[in-house]
Amino acid sequence: MSPKKPPMQEEHERNTEIALFRYGLIAALLFASLLTGQVERLLRQIASQRYVIPYSKRTRVGISTLRRYLKQYQQGGFDALRPQERSDKGVPRALAAEVLEKAIALRLQQPARTTPMLVELLKRDPALKLSQPLNPHTLTTHLRQKGKTRRLLAQSARAFHRFERDAVNELWQGDTMVGPWLPDPNQPGKKKRAHLFCFLDDHSRLIAHGEFFFEEALPRLERVLKVGILKRGLPKALYLDNGQVYQATQFAAACASLGVECKHTAPYSPESKGKIERFFSSCRIMLLPEVETSGITTLAELNESFWAWLELIYHRKVHSETGQSPLDRYQAGIANVRQADGETLRKAFLWREKRKVRKDGRIELQGNTYRVDPQFVSRQIELRFDPFDLSLLEVWLDGICFGTANVVQQGREKHIAVERLTPPGAQPAAPAQARSSLDYLALLRAEYQQQQRQQAGSLRFAQLPLEKP
Repeated sequence: MSPKKPPMQEEHERNTEIALFRYGLIAALLFASLLTGQVERLLRQIASQRYVIPYSKRTRVGISTLRRYLKQYQQGGFDALRPQERSDKGVPRALAAEVLEKAIALRLQQPARTTPMLVELLKRDPALKLSQPLNPHTLTTHLRQKGKTRRLLAQSARAFHRFERDAVNELWQGDTMVGPWLPDPNQPGKKKRAHLFCFLDDHSRLIAHGEFFFEEALPRLERVLKVGILKRGLPKALYLDNGQVYQATQFAAACASLGVECKHTAPYSPESKGKIERFFSSCRIMLLPEVETSGITTLAELNESFWAWLELIYHRKVHSETGQSPLDRYQAGIANVRQADGETLRKAFLWREKRKVRKDGRIELQGNTYRVDPQFVSRQIELRFDPFDLSLLEVWLDGICFGTANVVQQGREKHIAVERLTPPGAQPAAPAQARSSLDYLALLRAEYQQQQRQQAGSLRFAQLPLEKP
């Protein structure tokens, strides 16, 4: 990247470019012996055309302007065609300096004040003797030149304080990172982008759980949170952005059922989730280049590599800010971890939809027909179900469960929102290709698998099935 030019040099080049354009307009008039009538015809011809004028939105040049350029060149040469700076540049002409200073002071006192409001305040200031009404547009122009706009002042006033929760699981930051391209298991010969869903503990920087998927969909987010809770316990709160998947009603209901508070960042403020962004930066620098080198072709292999890198490298590396590794810092606060039993977790992530029971005691969901107790005829009930298994529907009314609905006719096994998701086990036929002589991720996977085998009787939560068996 070339070094940035000083302002004076930039202005000089700008004026030179403008002068060259002006010179090009009158060049035909300078070096030809023309009679008076011919000069006028040529001026009208030049003025009738459209131009791309440097640093201007105008597209035409008037005849009087052309005559002025011609006279300037004849009297002072090429340099005379350069734009001349005003001797009073920076000094307001239509606005008294005293008025502008007062306006700036009022804006600094309260940056939220609009320009029309400043005009109203200045108009009623007994210390000012205004000879004519203030023009809001003129005042806006001068405030912008001084860098005193509401937007700029609001930006300079924002202070980003680095915060950290006092204990583990008080807050998890959740976000999504764009991952590598992999062969599409459903379309041979094509590739599909993988996306990483992730939850990071704010205190320890430990990753509760992360997993790559082909889709940025709600069921994927729910799975990652569910596995994260099984592995690391219940968080008190989640800190998420304003993406559609994080704003889903189903997701909010699941968190509320678990007693987990959902907090959302302010719009356009990615710096507020700096810890997880830093983790993603580590992934891009340390993991993704090795994924490309290893020639990974499947989601299963990508996730196995990610989990191995996570447990063997990231969780064990001393963090520059905390002075501890994420795993050590998490284990030091293990007494604060709340566990959630499996049944509570299962019920929390059931999807919910309302249906009105027909007179024959039947309801429909996703094209399937079910029968419920006759007491619910003509009443609206809530159905709670696993989107991956529509054979079992819980019937709820006024917060009370009344058992399950009986299947009358079932043509769809899964909810349409999850039916088209790529199954975790679906793998494309990987073409034989030469691998690096030193496959870093393959070595990590082997070490990780050996570590898992040594943990006798431990449950590998990272490989919990997405669908019901």
